[in-house]
Amino acid sequence: MSDKFENDLRDHLHKEAEEIREFPRRLRGRIREGIAPRARARMAPQLALAGALVLVAFAVLAVRSPQVILNDVRSTVTQIFTTPSPSPTPQPFICGDRSGGTTGLSAQLTAIRVAHHAEAPGFDRMVFDFAGGIPSYDLTRQESSTFVKDASGQPITLDGSAGIKLIFRDADVQGVAADQKPNLPAVREIAQLGNFERVLGYGIGLTSSQCVRVLELSSPSRLVVDVMTSTSASASPAPTPLPTVPEATDLGPFSCQDRGGGSDTGPAMRLTDVRVAHQAAGYDRIVFEFAPPAGAAAHLPAYTVSRQASTKFVKDPSGMEVTMRGSSGLRIVFHGASGADSYTKSRDLTPGLPVVQEVEQLGDFEAVLSWGAGLSRASCIRTLELSNPTRVVIDVQTP
Repeated sequence: MSDKFENDLRDHLHKEAEEIREFPRRLRGRIREGIAPRARARMAPQLALAGALVLVAFAVLAVRSPQVILNDVRSTVTQIFTTPSPSPTPQPFICGDRSGGTTGLSAQLTAIRVAHHAEAPGFDRMVFDFAGGIPSYDLTRQESSTFVKDASGQPITLDGSAGIKLIFRDADVQGVAADQKPNLPAVREIAQLGNFERVLGYGIGLTSSQCVRVLELSSPSRLVVDVMTSTSASASPAPTPLPTVPEATDLGPFSCQDRGGGSDTGPAMRLTDVRVAHQAAGYDRIVFEFAPPAGAAAHLPAYTVSRQASTKFVKDPSGMEVTMRGSSGLRIVFHGASGADSYTKSRDLTPGLPVVQEVEQLGDFEAVLSWGAGLSRASCIRTLELSNPTRVVIDVQTP
């Protein structure tokens, strides 16, 4: 035991004995004797004895003069329980668009719950429950309750006079009603606008333009959208008018050139689906979906997209000429791919979209798979390479 420690402990015990006058005289004397300087060999036992005597003195004091102890305890407890703890500051409502979530995260919407909360400032709450986390999302406010469905392009008008469009990316939905009408003070209707290529859209009809608050919660994963309903919120200036059809997310520029990509390595990929639909953002979309053979890893087959000034194509391998609908065309060729035993749907699609009039298979021979697209006009294109599942997406620009 160091000299400094001995001196500090001795001074502390001496101070305690002097300050507490309620100790019996003989007990104070015993404490002083215990903390008096001693030979080092006996110092530790003496200091330990002195400390024990101090504890005994406190016990005696509590019995003989309990008010002294109770006053200190009462003061401490009062201070603990009367000192207000800081309350969390609620997030404000914002009269603007919002976005968030995790880009690239794949999730599934499992439920939509709606309820009114009367506590100030008053709001309607929509809760979107997800399995797998909260995917990337965009919330866009608009001063109309009319939306455009994806991928049909058909307009739909919901209950109310204003709206919110909510888009989730890399998400799908299962077991959730496509249309709900809670008829709350602010939220009148919630309808699914589209579920195409893992882009999930919802339109929300509101009684009037209102500010919103967005919360991202976990365990379980939830996106919470609060819409104000209080009188003060309704009296606030209306937000800047927003377009009823928001611009498309930046997926890259359109190009009036031929395109190509993928890789001609590994086993031949199997064509499983061909989908065609119009996108309200200003393009027709053609999707070729592939799956690997059993036991093989997925990869994107090599492909070329060639633009041409007519709708006449030559079939492979017969060499027969075929004319599709429209006035110009696209020839799409995949190397290292086949749909002979994996694609079971129509090989001649006639969607009659603004630009894409017809999509037909031209050949499937020696792992060279070719399709043609008849267009109503010459248009620029954009290609996207997507995974999980493997897809080649061809967007054809519309007027």
